[in-house]
Amino acid sequence: MRLIDCPECGPACRFEDAHLYYMLAKLDKERPISRLRLAEEIGVGEGSIRKMISIMKEWGAVTVVQTGITVSERGCGLLRRIPIDIVDTERSEYVIGAYQQGVLARGTADKITNGAYQRDKGIATGASGASVFVIRDGALIMPKNWNMDVKDPEFAEKLRGKGMGEGDTMIICGANSQNTAVISAISIALDLL
Repeated sequence: MRLIDCPECGPACRFEDAHLYYMLAKLDKERPISRLRLAEEIGVGEGSIRKMISIMKEWGAVTVVQTGITVSERGCGLLRRIPIDIVDTERSEYVIGAYQQGVLARGTADKITNGAYQRDKGIATGASGASVFVIRDGALIMPKNWNMDVKDPEFAEKLRGKGMGEGDTMIICGANSQNTAVISAISIALDLL
């Protein structure tokens, strides 16, 4: 799923669709938030955050006032239409990286074959590693055929407790920073849509 096609951003703006999604998710949880703090939390520079805010203002997704930036009703609607959720996951032996972050992509399990493409996409976006888990025919699987309900039922139960249902995919990325882990996991999830 592509959110933006922004050739006028040029080489100075270093953000992707995942950053825009993360921005909306942050604004949905914390309001209002200053531009500087938002840039730090998302992991982008001053020029990029200004452009991101400008794009979101054009879409009517954010409101900027003296006290900070807030997500609008339209922005909340956009966020809800994208079937992914950022979820905190406990550190796992199935993912490489000091910081790990999960993203639940609803209804995307049929798009996963062996997970190598998603791992490679995560690494291309800066992650140290990425693993995907899907629920197919009631079983929680680490593709291609590692049945987590049998191999590691405690871990499987924790993932199910994050809201996974039939046909869903959980992406967990590991990286050397929390921002990179989040952005990588969101990038993989958006690519599945």
